Amino acid sequence: MQDVPGAWSQITKSFISFKVPFAAQRRLPVIDCLCESMDDIEAELNGADNAYTEDESDDGTSVRTITRAPSSLLAPALCPVGKSESGFFKSVRLCLEAIREAMLHQQWEEAAKYMSYYTHALEDTASAKYLMAREIMWRFGCEILHHHPNTKPEAIIDFYERMKNFGVKNFAKISLDHAFHLLLNGQPEEAKRQLSVAESWRYGKQSFTAQSQDLRLISAYRGFLDYIIWRNKRSTGEDADQQGDGSSREMHTYFRQASVTLQEVIKQPGVWDPFVLAYVDMLEFYNDHKGAEKVLKDYAYDKTFPANPNAHVFLFEFLRKHGAPERKLMKVLEMLQMLVSSHKLMLVYCSMLLSSDDRENTEKALQVIMDLLEYTSWKHNVYAWKCLWDVITDLSERCLRDVTEQEWQKRKDLWTPLHFRACHARKDAQIDRDLLQLKTFIAERHFPGRGCEYTNAAYKLKPRKRPR
Repeated sequence: MQDVPGAWSQITKSFISFKVPFAAQRRLPVIDCLCESMDDIEAELNGADNAYTEDESDDGTSVRTITRAPSSLLAPALCPVGKSESGFFKSVRLCLEAIREAMLHQQWEEAAKYMSYYTHALEDTASAKYLMAREIMWRFGCEILHHHPNTKPEAIIDFYERMKNFGVKNFAKISLDHAFHLLLNGQPEEAKRQLSVAESWRYGKQSFTAQSQDLRLISAYRGFLDYIIWRNKRSTGEDADQQGDGSSREMHTYFRQASVTLQEVIKQPGVWDPFVLAYVDMLEFYNDHKGAEKVLKDYAYDKTFPANPNAHVFLFEFLRKHGAPERKLMKVLEMLQMLVSSHKLMLVYCSMLLSSDDRENTEKALQVIMDLLEYTSWKHNVYAWKCLWDVITDLSERCLRDVTEQEWQKRKDLWTPLHFRACHARKDAQIDRDLLQLKTFIAERHFPGRGCEYTNAAYKLKPRKRPR
């Protein structure tokens, strides 16, 4: 099997030699060359999935016919079969099928070999499939190179550069993908340089019409990379200040560059979680807590932005970190509960409501914790059931058992089959004995005596012990 330099050299050579449009070349030699190089591919593909059938002809002799079964792993839109498919396009389609199947089975050496043949598809510039072929070369080629065991770093960089110059309609996307690759390999400054080049790139109408959204993302990530560089220099800058060499000036330069870009980015409606956190982190470092809080509030409450539970989580964590009063924290969690009633912070919200010593808040706590327990992921969480027990106990001490009963009547048709069957008691006993005890006493408040299926099963599993 060829290694990456051997197999990929055919791809790069194809890019270098591609200068003259296909219409200006002789068609037959190109097709013949491709078909000859793919004869073994077609034979190999046909050999694996062929279905043999024998029919009897008019003269009584047996005639064997071969029918290739279609691959169940292939998306029809990716490898469509034309009504009048020539040998050239059939070979290209079969080659693409071979590449995709090899990638699905993580056979990266095999995929690289077939990809070297697929470059011939780029010769046909007159076909409507030409644009698709270029994008396939970029996306599949990058995936193969990232997983191939013999890939060298310079081979990936060279491939990105060639693909950028080869397909201008994908220039912005490829540049962004290239920057991600450099960032994952610990080269944030080089990634920023690549994005700066891409941001200033111009190619007629392709600059702003077709790729405006991609160029906007490039600008956003360039600012985010400024933040990453600033963060990397922060610790070294602090040490340098102690030594008196003034290296923090460079760090502050990156702060100004990042803050200007990120401030513009997060003003646009959208989900900008990492960018918002980056901007807030820098503002906190320079003790601009009011500015950071305003950024988080705008991100959470601006109605032009899509509903985003993370925005409320970020705001809550920031306020709690800086010692905000509980009333302010509960207001944030109330909004979060409306968006995601199964969030883990609902346990914190319920505890805050109980500690407020307010009747309305206690009733609200009952609704919050019962909403939480209606999600399967919380069914066997002992802390959630302990919270429910505390709420019911608090309501009983306030002589508000009717509130508990009214809430139960609304939910009993769901809660009985969800939580209080005999099978649930056996499951709870296996998971946590404390959970079994909690649910037993909670069930007794709604099913007095031994009429409850859950409590009957619990009595047989373990003697009762009142929860603390």
